[in-house]
Amino acid sequence: MVEVGETGTITSWSWVEQVRDGQPLDRPHALALIQLDGADTSMVHVVDAPNAEAVSTGARVRIRWAEERSGLITDIACFELDGGAS
Repeated sequence: MVEVGETGTITSWSWVEQVRDGQPLDRPHALALIQLDGADTSMVHVVDAPNAEAVSTGARVRIRWAEERSGLITDIACFELDGGAS
């Protein structure tokens, strides 16, 4: 186990325009591979971004924590573009 940061870098992504029931966000969003600072692998998670043009490989993101946490991956509600662009 290693400690990782709350920020990271998008290594690959795809835009979800048509949102379906059960998806983490109720509006269009990105699904991205995100490498957190201090990690040596990427994880898949949701990025809340205003549109596809705002997302890019190499973009910096920050964790948006869930209101209630229980020690699971769902403690991360989503990621947002670092700098408040979401």
